[in-house]
Amino acid sequence: MANRHDILLHEEIIQRVRQDNCFDFLRYLFAFSLIVAHFCVLTDTEPIWFISGTNRVKAFFTITGFLVTYSFLRRNCDITSYARKRFRRIIPAYMVCIIACLLLGMAVSSLGIADFLANGQTWKYLIANISMLNWLEPELPMTFQDNLAPQMNGSLWSMKQEVLFYCLVPILMYIIGRTKRWTSLMMMAGCISVYYFMPVQVQYFVYFLSGMTLLLYFDLFMKHVRWLLPVSAVLFLFVGFFHVPVLSDVCFILEPVTFPMMLVGIAYCCKPLNVFRRFDNITYGLYLYHFPVIQCLILFGVVEYSKSLALILAFVITAIPACVSWFWIEKPLMNKK
Repeated sequence: MANRHDILLHEEIIQRVRQDNCFDFLRYLFAFSLIVAHFCVLTDTEPIWFISGTNRVKAFFTITGFLVTYSFLRRNCDITSYARKRFRRIIPAYMVCIIACLLLGMAVSSLGIADFLANGQTWKYLIANISMLNWLEPELPMTFQDNLAPQMNGSLWSMKQEVLFYCLVPILMYIIGRTKRWTSLMMMAGCISVYYFMPVQVQYFVYFLSGMTLLLYFDLFMKHVRWLLPVSAVLFLFVGFFHVPVLSDVCFILEPVTFPMMLVGIAYCCKPLNVFRRFDNITYGLYLYHFPVIQCLILFGVVEYSKSLALILAFVITAIPACVSWFWIEKPLMNKK
């Protein structure tokens, strides 16, 4: 696989992909959207933000498919280097979050510390979440029982899919490298043909694959981005705001193509937003810690006192562990040679 990156992505294209973009702005936008979406769900509040939680997940997997595939190809398809970087980027911070949630549960549980540690649910939670199988045991004993949803950190369900998609990148790149770039287009066509019938969890892979395909055809996409961006935006928005029989169904089926094209187009065409690249990226920490923070605000009655104040505090308080995670765990490990 030594030269497969040259087949799939020429060095000139690699340099173009690295040019100024606003992916960091998009990360912050969708991290903000996730916090608002989960706040509304956990507090039984009408949605107050125009980006739904589902669209945020689709955007996350699209951006991940684009950037993670780029990371793999830029490293000359070196699986060892790729795996090491992916591990350092997500696993240590994730493990610290699981331990932090366990300690938080111990502090707010109505059980005593001894009973909490002796409870089998505690250890089932720890093992399930460390294994990224959050759905096996999302709760800690007698923790947040009076909240609308008793989960400690319900947002971690997507971690297992993220890691699975990371593992698929070398496999897919090997298959595509052995054939031609158009293999990715054939995969996309196959997925779109059955997209309407897929479970939601499986549909997210289509967005990951779409982000990957946009990278492989980055030169062609950027050549026509001036008309692809507005057209894809109109087709995507058509699904959300209009309900015309047949036409809406067609736009829905094409959404795994139109939505990613809109995102990547925005990333490379909205240059004023590139300024976000100058700032540290704490969005992973925001994702990891916002859910238990909101749960605590509900538990301690802040939401009952004022939902507006609770939402503001959710952002402010979540930013604290997110910054700690970035500056003490994520960034040092990413810079470690």
